[in-house]
Amino acid sequence: MTDTPHYPEDDEISLLDLLQTIVDNLRLLVIGPLVAGLLAYAVTLVIPKTYESTAILKSEQNLAGQMLTASVLDPIAAKLGYTPKMEADDARDKLRKEIKASHNAKDKLVTLTAQAASPQAAQALANDVLVQVYAQTQPRDSAKQSLQKQLTQLQTREKELNQSAKILERRLEQATGNGVSEVAQGYAQLIGVIEKTQENQIKVEKELKGIDSSDLIQSPTLPTKKIAPKGGLIAIVATLMAGFALLLFVFIRQAFRNASQNEESAPKINALQASWRKALGKAQ
Repeated sequence: MTDTPHYPEDDEISLLDLLQTIVDNLRLLVIGPLVAGLLAYAVTLVIPKTYESTAILKSEQNLAGQMLTASVLDPIAAKLGYTPKMEADDARDKLRKEIKASHNAKDKLVTLTAQAASPQAAQALANDVLVQVYAQTQPRDSAKQSLQKQLTQLQTREKELNQSAKILERRLEQATGNGVSEVAQGYAQLIGVIEKTQENQIKVEKELKGIDSSDLIQSPTLPTKKIAPKGGLIAIVATLMAGFALLLFVFIRQAFRNASQNEESAPKINALQASWRKALGKAQ
């Protein structure tokens, strides 16, 4: 069996043929992708823009999930006119795509983002979410009464402790010898109890007040730049994709041309063309 010799010149000629094909179609390969990129960029100019407003809230509670509940979204959907034009579930799904919330447990920060077609609409949507969250965190009925009762008890307790502290102060001033140490120790313990009572009062008062604008670290921003569509990126991707597609096209077209000039391949090309015309319903 005789091995067919391999000539490096064949590879060189093949490479030169490819290069020649590129040169022959250079105008198409340059202008085509540029036109595609410009058209893609032009399309992004007419596509509705998207702006995003961001608000940051300080909260012990994880409010991120609550911001996307039906009790928060339904009033917003009605205000924006999503309902009754849309089903309630569809309106909520639409809003959940426009509203995002996350909770940082370490810093106890809740980040809210709202997207809309204009900077003002995005900011207004974020404010609407916050208004609903403020309302939802307010204690109601029995819970509110229970908290008010706790607060009253703590205030009464603090008053009694302060009176006891004043008595100990006078005893401390009058104490002598070993008695000073005992009175001072008791006084220090009493002050600790008073401070703990005050902390509990602050906590209950906070629960009674709920979450409000005073807990905002950052109010909803008024965005100045759109986040979508990204015209430059879309134009670059379109240019690259068009360039690759056109390069593939010119190579395939040249391969067909070369094959049609080959006596062995010509019948196959003709049969392929006939099948293609038949598939398109153009066969005679």
